[in-house]
Amino acid sequence: MQNKNPLLKKIVILFISLLIPILLIGMYTVRKGNEKLKHEIISSIHTNNQTYISQLDTTLRQIYFSNVSVLNQNFIPKLAYLSSFMSDYERGVLINLLREQLSSICNTHPFLESAQFFFRTTNRIYNSNGYHLGSFQQITEGYENILDEFQKSSGTIHYYTNPITHQQDLSIFSTPSFSNSDYGMILTLSQTELQNYLESNAAYLHDYYILNIDHDFTLTNLPESLYAEGQALLPLLQTEDTLDTYKLIHLNDSHYYAFSYTLPYSKGTYIRFISTQAFLNQLKLTPLLLNMLFIAVAIACIAFFIGIYRLVHKPLRQLIDAFVEVEQGNFNVYIKENKKSDLAYLYSAFNNMTIQLKQLIERDYTQKMLLQKAELKQLQAQINPHFLYNSFFMLQRMIKMDLSEEALEVANALGIYFRYITKNSMDYVTLREEYEHTKTYAYIQGLRFEGRIDVLFEDLPVDCESITVPKLILQPIVENAFNYGLNDKLENGLLKVSFMNYAEYLKITIEENGEGISDDKLFELQSKLLISKGSSSEFEMSGILNIQRRLVVFSNNLSSLDVSRSDLGGLRVTITLSKTYS
Repeated sequence: MQNKNPLLKKIVILFISLLIPILLIGMYTVRKGNEKLKHEIISSIHTNNQTYISQLDTTLRQIYFSNVSVLNQNFIPKLAYLSSFMSDYERGVLINLLREQLSSICNTHPFLESAQFFFRTTNRIYNSNGYHLGSFQQITEGYENILDEFQKSSGTIHYYTNPITHQQDLSIFSTPSFSNSDYGMILTLSQTELQNYLESNAAYLHDYYILNIDHDFTLTNLPESLYAEGQALLPLLQTEDTLDTYKLIHLNDSHYYAFSYTLPYSKGTYIRFISTQAFLNQLKLTPLLLNMLFIAVAIACIAFFIGIYRLVHKPLRQLIDAFVEVEQGNFNVYIKENKKSDLAYLYSAFNNMTIQLKQLIERDYTQKMLLQKAELKQLQAQINPHFLYNSFFMLQRMIKMDLSEEALEVANALGIYFRYITKNSMDYVTLREEYEHTKTYAYIQGLRFEGRIDVLFEDLPVDCESITVPKLILQPIVENAFNYGLNDKLENGLLKVSFMNYAEYLKITIEENGEGISDDKLFELQSKLLISKGSSSEFEMSGILNIQRRLVVFSNNLSSLDVSRSDLGGLRVTITLSKTYS
């Protein structure tokens, strides 16, 4: 390489001039995309939080109204004020009814751990089914004090030490306004279920929450290292409404987004802390990374252009030599494709070109040879001996029977038939011409087998009439059906030709109800048809195999012929013609 290379320098400068604006635009796009995605993620988190907290608050409200619905039952005042006047049976029925309703409420709401109904008039507390202290207890002095505190409080949710179980309970308390708290209902919430519900909202690493109700009850999954700082931030983060709000805060020297929401009914506050690193790391593309990417791309591209300059002469020389070989008529030339070569795509294109040229030559040459062979076989088969003899005998019989018009039609059909198969100048015809020729042949044979074989031909789709096909691809199949499949049919024979028209191709089905082919022969024929798609040298290419090979060569493997067992019982031959290649 010369010391001075202005061409290479110009290429490198041009490339870098184009690359730098692209990288700058990419950096700007990435930054704007990160901002937009960040906003969408935060909005999604906020919407999800609102849904969770709204469902929680709504559930607590529904629990309260379940409370009220039991208090308004007609039998409750009877138990409160007339219990001493009832029989044991009447009292037991009403108590069981009450306990069933308490149990039903607990089963309906997953956040409920238990339900109790107290009657100060009888000094009894009745429990829902499954309560660990039994079906009822006496109201102790400590419980009386708790009830008094509940009555004085303005809230409906209370966090207290249960004087009976000595556990910290979170309960919903309600009494009818007219009873002076002679009776009422206490629904104890399951703190475990509340915690499970809140933790189900966690979706990120370092995803924490604090639920505070009535300034006394707090539920959180903050680790001990963050709990004190999180509690200290509660006054700052608590809000009076449910407007979407989030703040960037610091907990233990880490950045968190704090989302704060209020629970209107329960007068609680829910705060969710999510580490910024948890969902924003993937959005960051540091300037250092971009710089490294720019340097790597620049070095790789410079090396690429230097390699192209140094290696361009030899690949082009090899390509030119190959073209000379093709020009001299050698279509077997092949350039070995070196995947590392910069001109590998040219080599591949050249090799594909020579292959296609060989295929085109084979198509034209082989098609003509096969057609000549097919026409020769066809003439021999038809003229020698049976078809010609049978046709003449049939004409003779019609003339003797004074069926002059019928004989004239048969003679005309024979003339049309033999004119078609002896016209050697036609290598390819339209599908309409081939189909009409086949119908002519079937008409002649149908007269011969009249009363024994019915022939059904569907109408050729109009849009398929102009499809170009090799000559003599339908009539030989119909001939085989008459001579082999239906030859032994003395009655009820059926030959059917039908079409299935698709956007890209047309299927022609020729089937009969004869018994001329066994399963073994059918399998053998299918195997030969499969082999004949790729080569014509395995066996004598006559009959159906000849048609298969001509279709494949003509259409470059887009059209083909297949055989199978017909639903009618005999052989089904299906020709698939490509519309795009015709």
